Amino acid sequence: MIRHLVLAASLATAGSAAAAAPSFNCAKASTPVEKSLCGNAVLAAQDAAIAQQYNAVRGKLDAEAAKSLTADQRYFLSVRDKIYAEPHVGSTPFKEIGTSMDYRLRFLKAINPQPPAGFIGKWKNIEGEIEITQTAEGKLFVAANSSRPYSGSWVCDLSGNAVVSGDTLSVTYQDGAPWVLTLTRRGAVLVVREVPPAGVKDAGFGPPFCGMNGSLFGDWFAVR
Repeated sequence: MIRHLVLAASLATAGSAAAAAPSFNCAKASTPVEKSLCGNAVLAAQDAAIAQQYNAVRGKLDAEAAKSLTADQRYFLSVRDKIYAEPHVGSTPFKEIGTSMDYRLRFLKAINPQPPAGFIGKWKNIEGEIEITQTAEGKLFVAANSSRPYSGSWVCDLSGNAVVSGDTLSVTYQDGAPWVLTLTRRGAVLVVREVPPAGVKDAGFGPPFCGMNGSLFGDWFAVR
């Protein structure tokens, strides 16, 4: 009797896995990644969960923040495709994109679509994290880190006390050319820009707090 129950449970699990489908029509799958998602029940389920969470969060964001999340999602999909084509040595495309999709789902679930006013808290996008805290002296302290997704071909690292001016924070780099990082609230996102020193016409390979061609530039989402 126990043997029959175990067999029945196994068949039910297999049937459920076989029924798993990604967020798109597999009959129209054209890229290697899409075909792989259609052929792997676990990855298909992850893809469907990401699409569901993405749509749920996007629907709660203001119009501009929704556009920013759409751009971030497209970036994620391009990174996912590159991971599949060039997984780390000793690994497999399935393992690497599975890990990437798991991280993406956790990120989407963490987004707060209606963050409180102000800057304090954690802000994330596909490239990294910015944490803004208040010091004992009442100043705002910014710690920003980002990197090229998956490959890590560049890394950015900047921290320091911020100067507050209305809805914008400014952090000046202290260990080299005085580039300024500006952080501005725009609805549910934190808009980050990098300003080179006055008189600098050619920014070269980017700000000195980043590796070659790296940047903290972008829109960042409040996370719980």
